[in-house]
Amino acid sequence: MKKTILSAVLAATLGLTSCTPDSGEVIEEMAPEVQKTTFRITVKNAMNYLAVKKIGDAPLTQTGQSYEVNFKATKGTYLSFANMFAQSNDWFFGTDSEGIKLWDGDTPKTGDISSYIGVYDAGSEQDEAFLTNFPGTIYTAPRQAAPNSGPADSNNLVRNTGRNILNYMSAYLSYDAATKYFKLKIVKANREALHNPGFVTPGILVVHTQDNALYEVGAPLKANGFEGLAEDGSPAAIYEWFTETGTTGAPLRLSSSWSVLSPGVAYVHEGEQSPFFTNGSPITTVSGLEELAEDGDPSIAFEYLNAMENVTAVRNETPASPGESLVFEIEAAPGQRLNFATMLISSNDWFISNNQAGITLFNEDGSVKTDFDVNKNYLYDSGTELDQEVGFGNGQPMRGNASVADDADTKVRRVRELNDVQFGKGLISSPAGVTQNLDPRGGYNLVELSVEVVR
Repeated sequence: MKKTILSAVLAATLGLTSCTPDSGEVIEEMAPEVQKTTFRITVKNAMNYLAVKKIGDAPLTQTGQSYEVNFKATKGTYLSFANMFAQSNDWFFGTDSEGIKLWDGDTPKTGDISSYIGVYDAGSEQDEAFLTNFPGTIYTAPRQAAPNSGPADSNNLVRNTGRNILNYMSAYLSYDAATKYFKLKIVKANREALHNPGFVTPGILVVHTQDNALYEVGAPLKANGFEGLAEDGSPAAIYEWFTETGTTGAPLRLSSSWSVLSPGVAYVHEGEQSPFFTNGSPITTVSGLEELAEDGDPSIAFEYLNAMENVTAVRNETPASPGESLVFEIEAAPGQRLNFATMLISSNDWFISNNQAGITLFNEDGSVKTDFDVNKNYLYDSGTELDQEVGFGNGQPMRGNASVADDADTKVRRVRELNDVQFGKGLISSPAGVTQNLDPRGGYNLVELSVEVVR
C-alpha cells in the first residue's frame, strides 16, 4: 500500500514519464490541456455631450428681437439647439438629428445658418388649429391651464413640418479667434401681419459629437426632458437632464473633454495586481507605459506583457474618435483577469485603464461569468511628463508632441480633477477618476467598456 501511494505521489510530482510493466518502455504523459475561452473587449470612445447652455430667459415677441449665447467648441464637434414655437401645441425650431458641423478643417462655421434649421412637430401632443384659429385653442402653451395637459398625438414621431423657417426666425454664427468662443444669434421674424404671431421661447443648446443629441427625427421623443421645451417652452427639464450629477457630485452625462483614444493594448493576467503598472508607484521603465501614455504607441507594452509568464496581450493599430471603438479579442484561462490601456491623446501622459485587479472573467469554480463588472475603469496620470491643459498643450500628440519638462510627481496616480478649457466648463472633479459613461458615481464620461464571450 505504501508503495502504491509513493508511486502515485511520484507520478503526480514528476508528471512526465511512466513505464509499462511488461516492456519497460518509456511513455510520454501529457499534462491536461487548459481549456481557454475567447473574450471580446470593446472600448467605445463615448465622449458626446460636451457643453450645454440655456438660450434666453424670456420669449421673443417683437420683430427683430434676438437671443445671443456664447459657447466654446473644438474641432470634431456639432451644434444642436431648439426653441419652442410658442403659439403651438408642440412645434419647435431646431437643427436636424445630426446637428451643425462647427469646423471644416481649421475653419470655424460662421454666417447665416438658417438653412440648417427646421420647423418640427415633436409628436407628443395632438395639434389644434393654432395657425388659423389660435384664440380657439385650449392646449397651446400660452392658453393651457397647466403644463403638459393636452391629449397625446396619434403620431408620436418627431417630424419636419416642411414650413419655411424664415417665416419664424433666422440664425447666425460668429467666431472670435482670440477668445475661442462661438456666438449663436437667433432673430425673430416679422409676423405682424399674420394670424399667429409665432413667439420664440427660450431654448437649449448642446455641443456634441454624435447624432440625436436632443431628439431623433423619425423617432419618438427621448425621456430627457425635451417634451417640456416642445410643449411648454421651458428648457429647465432638459438642462437638468444634461447637467445631472452622480453620487460623488461629478457629471453623469457631460463628457469632460474631446479626445481621440490611441491604439491600445488588452491583456489577461493572474492575481489582483496588474503586471503593467502599480497605482502609487513610478512606472517600470521598460514596460512601454511611457510610450503608450505619452505617444499613444502600444507596441513596446505589447512585447513587454507577452514576455511575462502567465500573461497574454493583444493590441490594435487604429485610434478611436468619439463614437468609434477599440476592439480586442483575447483568450483567457480560468483564474485569469482582463485589463486594458489606451492613451487620452489630448493629454500629455494620461491613460485609461481598469483598476489594479482587472475584470473578473471566471467564477470560483472555473466557469465563465455571464455578467462582467465593467465600471471600474479610470483616468490615470503616468507621472512621466508635465501636464498641460487638455487639448491645448504643445507636448500632446495632436499638437506637435514637443518635448516638455518631466513631471515632478513620478508616481502613477488617478486623475481626480481636470480643468476643461476646451469647452469652458471649468474645474471638473471626480474623486475616483471615473471614465465609464453613466457610471452612477458620475465622472469624466469618456468611454463605454463592454466584455462578451466569443467562444
